[in-house]
Amino acid sequence: MAENYPLVDQREYRRPEKTVGWLNRRSVRGEDELPLIAAHQVRVFRVGDDYVEDPGNLRPDDPLVTGASSVTVVDRRVEVPVVVETRIPSAEAGDFTVRTTFYCTVTDACAVVRDGVTDIEALLLGHLREVPGLTADGGDLPIVDADAVRERIDARLTAYHEMRPAALSGLRARHGLVEVLTPAELAEDIAKLQEERRQRERDRVRQEWEQEAALKRSLLETELELKREELRSTSALHRERNRQEEELEKEYGRQKHETLLSRFRRESGAEDQRHELSQRAERNRFTRDELKEDVRLIGADPILADFNAWRQGDISADQLSQRLHADEERRSGLADSRRRHELEDDLKRRAFDRDEVRWQVEREDRRKELDREARRDETAARQREESRRWDLAHEDRVRARHEAREDAHQLHRDRHELNQQGLAAWTQLSKQAFDRGLFDGQLTDPGAHINRVQDISYDQDRPAPDRGAGREVPGTAPRSIPHGEPDGFDDDADLDLGGTDSEANLGH
Repeated sequence: MAENYPLVDQREYRRPEKTVGWLNRRSVRGEDELPLIAAHQVRVFRVGDDYVEDPGNLRPDDPLVTGASSVTVVDRRVEVPVVVETRIPSAEAGDFTVRTTFYCTVTDACAVVRDGVTDIEALLLGHLREVPGLTADGGDLPIVDADAVRERIDARLTAYHEMRPAALSGLRARHGLVEVLTPAELAEDIAKLQEERRQRERDRVRQEWEQEAALKRSLLETELELKREELRSTSALHRERNRQEEELEKEYGRQKHETLLSRFRRESGAEDQRHELSQRAERNRFTRDELKEDVRLIGADPILADFNAWRQGDISADQLSQRLHADEERRSGLADSRRRHELEDDLKRRAFDRDEVRWQVEREDRRKELDREARRDETAARQREESRRWDLAHEDRVRARHEAREDAHQLHRDRHELNQQGLAAWTQLSKQAFDRGLFDGQLTDPGAHINRVQDISYDQDRPAPDRGAGREVPGTAPRSIPHGEPDGFDDDADLDLGGTDSEANLGH
């Protein structure tokens, strides 16, 4: 069967959202939006009403790709076999099954996509049924004359296809092998196909088991190698650490010697600098003491300062007289201005005091309002938190009850399935034991053995006990002790499913 032929993959596009470029920005599609193609495949883009074939050269930022509304991957293999089956009546009760193989080749990929040729088998089957006289080729022959029917149909199809080839859009179909199967051959062929399918399934399961075992083995080997590598790296790390510690000890000794030498040099230079600074400080202290004494004697009195300047010869007597007169006038003006400034300062201080009192009252009112709002917000938040906690607790209780109910149902189903498997296994083993004659010549009563199957079927719906002594191993048949036998009775010892005299006599 030709699945996904000739259209391998089809995708619809939306407007590209991704853009690239800094100055000249342009749209671009992602790499995953362009389907990968093999060497014998091509891509067909639909841009508006046009179809463009691409063997894989167009990039994601090409204008044809960004402007396309869909893309289709077309298979361009030559002479692809497509099998078509139909049934024609025979002279007897059964029908002939005509199996015809057509060899198809894509000649125009754009036409195939435009006309939507998706089901090639249906098109070829319709073309096959249009052949005139095909259904009457086997109507006069019995089922056993399948070869004669095949020769008739082959000649008819060859002549018909030479006159009227199969009209498929963008495809060329060549008539090939013709097989005529009887119902028995068809059933045999179907059985063979089913057996091949089962064999492939068994091979796949075995391959999955082998891959899983190989994966586990590789994981264990990888883990072992990682542990070895960790040990090697740890040893190398210890050796490197010891070497670095030795180098650090040597470097520490050298640095300690240099540190002591530099400390001695610094202390010697600091002692010289300290002596020089102490002498300079002594000179500065003497100068400051003289200045302090002058300031203490003269102070802020301009008259004393003028007399001191006149005594040292810096000013003359006329200049001293002028300065004394000017100082007297300045003192009288300063007294008036001082009183005026004191009055202004008192008025400003009173205004500031009133503003301070008003600000204090407003601040106290604002603080009380904020406290009331904070208490209201805290009460609302506490109520919301309590409501949220109650909702979460309720959801947890509902979820816990649902999970417990689901766990109980799953446990019941698991126990029921285990009991069914154990019953089937025990029944199969008992049947094989009876078929092989293992109970011939034995002292054990076969009826008691058969009754054990009834005990098993009776215990299927009973819950498994929680006691450790009566717990059954999952995957094994339940055991029941026959009447009149001791507790230490071993079923395997009496059944002895290995070689026996009965098997030797039967020729096993």
